[in-house]
Amino acid sequence: MADIRVISSIAFCRSKKMAMNIRIAQLAIVGIVALLSAANPTAVHAQTPAGQAAGKAPAAGALVGDDALVQARRAFVRGEQADFEAAAAQVPGDHPLARYIEFWRLRLALQLAEEAEVPAAEARDRRIRRFLAEHDGTVVAELMRRDWLLDLGKRRNWPIFDQQYARWTLRNADTVHCHHWLGRIERRWPAGGAWAAVSAPRHLEEACGDLLAAMQAAGLADRQAIRARLLAALEADSLDSTERSAALLGLDPATVDLAWRQPLAVLARGQGGELALIALARYARSQPVEAARWLEDRRTALPAADLAFAWSQVAAAGMRRLLPEAFDWTRHALHAPVGDDTLAWLVRAALREQHWPTVRRLIERMSDAGRSDPAWVYWHARALLAGGAATPDAAARDAAAPGDTAAGRAALAGIADGFHFYGQLAAEELGQPLRIPARAAAASPAELAEVAANPGLARALHLYRIGLRLEGNREWNHQLRDMNDRQLLATARWACAQQILDRCVNTAERTTSEHDFSLRFVTPFIDALRPVAASRQLDPAWVYGLIRQESRFIMDARSSAGAQGLMQIMPATGRWIARQLGTRQFRVAQLNQLDTNLEFGTFYLRTVLDRLDGSPVLASAAYNAGPGRPLDWRTRLGSPVEGAIFAEIIPFSETRDYVKKVLSNTVLYAELFSERPQSLKARLGIVLPAQQS
Repeated sequence: MADIRVISSIAFCRSKKMAMNIRIAQLAIVGIVALLSAANPTAVHAQTPAGQAAGKAPAAGALVGDDALVQARRAFVRGEQADFEAAAAQVPGDHPLARYIEFWRLRLALQLAEEAEVPAAEARDRRIRRFLAEHDGTVVAELMRRDWLLDLGKRRNWPIFDQQYARWTLRNADTVHCHHWLGRIERRWPAGGAWAAVSAPRHLEEACGDLLAAMQAAGLADRQAIRARLLAALEADSLDSTERSAALLGLDPATVDLAWRQPLAVLARGQGGELALIALARYARSQPVEAARWLEDRRTALPAADLAFAWSQVAAAGMRRLLPEAFDWTRHALHAPVGDDTLAWLVRAALREQHWPTVRRLIERMSDAGRSDPAWVYWHARALLAGGAATPDAAARDAAAPGDTAAGRAALAGIADGFHFYGQLAAEELGQPLRIPARAAAASPAELAEVAANPGLARALHLYRIGLRLEGNREWNHQLRDMNDRQLLATARWACAQQILDRCVNTAERTTSEHDFSLRFVTPFIDALRPVAASRQLDPAWVYGLIRQESRFIMDARSSAGAQGLMQIMPATGRWIARQLGTRQFRVAQLNQLDTNLEFGTFYLRTVLDRLDGSPVLASAAYNAGPGRPLDWRTRLGSPVEGAIFAEIIPFSETRDYVKKVLSNTVLYAELFSERPQSLKARLGIVLPAQQS
């Protein structure tokens, strides 16, 4: 058990970073040559730079501009204007990424001059207009427009804001939408869509808080609506949203702050109404058992709806800890006025008990968007098939009722063609074998040439080569927006040939009718992986499924927590593994080497698999969250559960998503390798309570 204590503290996190340097023109030429000559693009070696494959090196001085650009970006991120300008001055005007210098310069100006005088702001507006005109249609223009819209909204410059909002295509910032509706309300224009904007964001800071206040003042949001926003803030555990909503309800800010930080003190005063709900929601977050006792003893008088809401927060908090009482608490919250996130936790409490009537009832209370999520489509269908009919009769609400087989099967059929965890489970439930779709025709030379000539993809590739992956992904994804399946497949194949395997995978995943799973599920370094997997008696499909989720095949991927390489091994875990293997003079940098990473990663995977009864579900969870946690989670089971149920009730969102994707990846890799139908359910198996193992 000592070893488990050592490695249980390790969590594997994801983020990616690649650093190479090669001219764009060379890359385009090399890419076309590689694409036309590669017989098996998925067997490429991710550690081989494309320039080396062609036997070429960057021209003399080619790195000067790149290095200066990287230094300018670092200064921009730190908000150091002088250092930024010093580095920017070294970037040639004809550098392929020169537009980023002015982009960062303008964004820095917005950040550093929010309180600028009107003439200075107008001059900045003119510079931004010129930038947008020069780079129209590019991702940097849209990002610049977003930041400008935020600035214009703060300055209440509504005429220019309206012009730019109409041209903005990204549509991905809640605050911008709140500014839009705020501007309409301030000018007494129709604002019928304002509530959707103010209810969407998790936090109400800045414009969204101002919008809610303006809606109240204009008679567009009554006390009931403001109160609903307060409850949503409590569900999200958002302090700023709670404070803003409470202020509009006339609550004393000091008492609200006390209820948030010292909830028991407020409850002890006998406070009722919204203050009691704030205190109870916060108390439940940290002490669900004590909060439940408080409610059971009726120490706070609440109307029925408020009482149900308080119980929902207790039940959700209890389920996040997998407490055995969570389902009993859920019974008190069946009518609670809550959103989809809270309902999801209540469903998980019912799933753990395999109480299908409650599963169905709670899912049917979700919003249209919530019910359409494949997870809840699947579990609702299972509830229908299991006899989980909901009933409005409170006295009979837990009684089993006849199932609706036709409706259940129809719901499963609606997601069974999805290449994801719940689509695969749905297909199996219907008796359909899991099959990979026919491989689309290979991209033609003309299709590949079109990709290689795309300037946005060329910029993305250059950004990847100098380590600016965030900017590279933005450029790349911007080019994919309007591509059809043929263009996506050609772009994916080009990415594979350029050794940008994560983009190869992600791009191929976007197709809707024509598919190539050899691009979605690439198999680089297979000659190195097969023998090391065999030596550990591990299924190569599982190892590939895990790597695909861990690093997307980025050789030098490094997470914010320090996990490194293909299998994302933490330095402390690497040192522990080195001691177990008797590896002398181990250096953490070796974790980025292919052979070391595969050897260490498979050793660790075998270790957690052996300690968790050979369950791929538990071992996958352990690889992400540490083996101590799945051991603890099993102790919270009252009876054996399907592996799919266990995956759904994992209390960590990241680990829950990780386990589903790793196992889904695994069955698809297994079919690619074996060319035979696979069973996801068989791999998930049954998870037993710890004492029954």
